[in-house]
Amino acid sequence: MAQFEADLISTMRSLSRAGDINKQVFLDHAERVAHIAYHLGRKLDWTEAELNELVLSALLHDVGILTSDEQLALADLEPVRERVSAHCLRGYRLVRSISLFSGLARNVLEHHDYYSPNLRPIPAVLHVADRVDIILKKDTYYLWQVEDILAYFTHRQGDVFSPEVVEALRRVAQTPSFWLDLQHRNYQYAAGRSSFRRKLTIDELEELGELVATIVNAKSPWTGDHSKGVADVAEFLARKLDMPETKVRTIKVAGLLHDLGKLAVPDEILMHPGGLSREQRAVMQQHTYHTYHLIREFGPGAEELAGWAAFHHERLDGTGYPFGLRAEQLGLEARLMAVADITQSLLEHRPYRPAMSKDKVTALLRNNVQAGHIDPELTELAIAHLDEIMAIVDKHR
Repeated sequence: MAQFEADLISTMRSLSRAGDINKQVFLDHAERVAHIAYHLGRKLDWTEAELNELVLSALLHDVGILTSDEQLALADLEPVRERVSAHCLRGYRLVRSISLFSGLARNVLEHHDYYSPNLRPIPAVLHVADRVDIILKKDTYYLWQVEDILAYFTHRQGDVFSPEVVEALRRVAQTPSFWLDLQHRNYQYAAGRSSFRRKLTIDELEELGELVATIVNAKSPWTGDHSKGVADVAEFLARKLDMPETKVRTIKVAGLLHDLGKLAVPDEILMHPGGLSREQRAVMQQHTYHTYHLIREFGPGAEELAGWAAFHHERLDGTGYPFGLRAEQLGLEARLMAVADITQSLLEHRPYRPAMSKDKVTALLRNNVQAGHIDPELTELAIAHLDEIMAIVDKHR
């Protein structure tokens, strides 16, 4: 897997959708903004390259939002003139760090900026598109709302919103199918999808994994740099197995992505400082389900990567979750990820317990082997190198 064929639209849609799943009112928000923005861009006679940049920026525009409370606050309040929203600045810094998308960082930074003659076209369109989706009443027939929506923007054009973009919205609004597609989730924003499909190098794939790990760790502060720690432990074990370099690095990416589905878990559970109740654990168990399906959407060939990342809570005896897979269905890479995840977790400080000692970790790992949960040979490999793994974990405290 020296190169990985990805659909950039599908990849960005997966990442943006992950954070929207646990709040139905925001479900598909990034896709909906992309749909609205794409139609506005077409009315403005933009080129295909401009539309491509617009759509990718729309899918990334809220990447800096960390919590549902922050999301809800933004839905209730209009941005303040001449003050950059915290999520815009945070998103800018995240996107700027990814070479694949660094050219979109300013669009993310400025997508809530008030209109001025110097405001660049893409942020001007994103601001209108974002606000259209926010003020739409999702439980009311969309075509009944068109006049009120246009009145909202007409009152604010030239001050908050670009007059040119508002005029484009008036023209788009005259087509009922634009609103019906939005209401019925028939999003139209990626005509000529082949232009978004490309080969990602292992370096680019790792950068995407780092982005996901940073976002997940920020949403779940109790576990610190858990995703990056698991990635490093998995990479270490893969090297001890003398795996080919491209596989070692891909396993590291799987480690960075393994908790992607935690973005779909409610904040009050992710941020719960103590042990979880039975009901909370049941909700938490969905995270690996979402990790699997979200990674599969990245593009052709993502199925294998999805399994390596998502099967870390499966057990050899079939009692794991979410799919109840058994030993014969779990390859070496998935087994390795399970050992890396458990080992890293036991060595981490948690609010409700300190990091465990070497002897305690060794005993618990072997207990998991005896219970039929994890691979015995990989477990003994981890135990044999536990001092080195503890040094890796220490880096992420």
